[in-house]
Amino acid sequence: MARTDPPVFFVSYARADAEYPEHRKNLQKFVADLSAEVAVRLRTPLEGVSFIDDNIQAGEVWSELIGDALMRCRVGLALYTPNYFTRDFCGKEFQVFLDRSHPEKGGTGIVPVRWMKEFPDPPGYAARIQHDDGTFPREYASMGMHQLVRLRSAFPDKYGFALDALANRIVDEANAQRLIPLVKLDFDAIESAWKKATINDPQSHTRGNISKTCFVFISRSGWDWSPYQGTPKQIGALAQKITGELGLKYEEIPCDSGLPQRLKETNDNDVPTVLFGDPASLVNEPYAQRMRQYDSQYLLNCAALVAWEPEAKDAVESDPRWIHFKTHVCKQKVENPPPYHEWRSIFSHGDLDSKTRTLIEQIRSRLMKQLVSDPTKAIAPRKAEDPTISQNAAALGIITGSLPQLEGSRQ
Repeated sequence: MARTDPPVFFVSYARADAEYPEHRKNLQKFVADLSAEVAVRLRTPLEGVSFIDDNIQAGEVWSELIGDALMRCRVGLALYTPNYFTRDFCGKEFQVFLDRSHPEKGGTGIVPVRWMKEFPDPPGYAARIQHDDGTFPREYASMGMHQLVRLRSAFPDKYGFALDALANRIVDEANAQRLIPLVKLDFDAIESAWKKATINDPQSHTRGNISKTCFVFISRSGWDWSPYQGTPKQIGALAQKITGELGLKYEEIPCDSGLPQRLKETNDNDVPTVLFGDPASLVNEPYAQRMRQYDSQYLLNCAALVAWEPEAKDAVESDPRWIHFKTHVCKQKVENPPPYHEWRSIFSHGDLDSKTRTLIEQIRSRLMKQLVSDPTKAIAPRKAEDPTISQNAAALGIITGSLPQLEGSRQ
């Protein structure tokens, strides 16, 4: 049933950030408290002030209820996290906000929230929207709103101040009426704001060096391939979770005819890259062709992992898929294995998770040592691109105090 009155604000967030019960509880508490603050300021009943689709079990599924709220809400509230900027669903919601914005009104109708203390630079137009200012307590930037919610009993004033700042911004945007209501919306036809940003920046995979990891999903199902029953199930969601927990930026590289060139470019720009192979897809074209092309490249920034089903553990050597792979797909790399490759050792969700993390960190460590030992690379402008590079080096046990030239302005 459609709402008679539009919600004041629509909460756009990544479902992956609320999978765990405690995280979901904190999100619901935050939305409830923020709704109460907004209702008081607008002198309106609390019911219907906010809209959030918190039915996590249903996954990212479009519904008429979501559509009605998205078309008519007065403000879009976007919870910025590493996951948020990689999820197609979030990018579509954000793009609807942008499409509804009144450009002549001097604002967007979007209120960003620093939900996690660290997240990648917002892509495209999202980078222009201020997500922090002097009205927020210092702990908001240093901890993120999620931590303030979680630790609200220890920091009640800081949590309250942050809520006040967000409520005031929501009320200002709502009163300015910067979002134009829609009468219809074809959500499937909406292109994600994140994909638009990537299209507008075809070299985005070359930027970020060791503070980022690119992923290639060599499977018929692509991002949605679910090799195991662990959480999260989709290979893309697992990649996003791993990079988020490692404090890294995430980007997917398409598994298409341009893959060899993009892999070369990530290697030239010291961006760690992981290829996930689906045994069932690697026996068919064009996926076998993509791996044959990769087999002819020698790229020390790349890791490759093939995820086998558990029942294949004791019979891989005689499996027709493996025989085809080692004789017709990656003959060179199977006969002379380069580092960071796991062809026959992954048979569970836990194996895939832990080995992916290990390989990413090994590649980052090697790239950082190479950077430190090569003065010509240390002063290259692209190496000064990320101001956190010294922190990353310290985390890997590499001292960079003698290399002040690593510091630089962001491009």
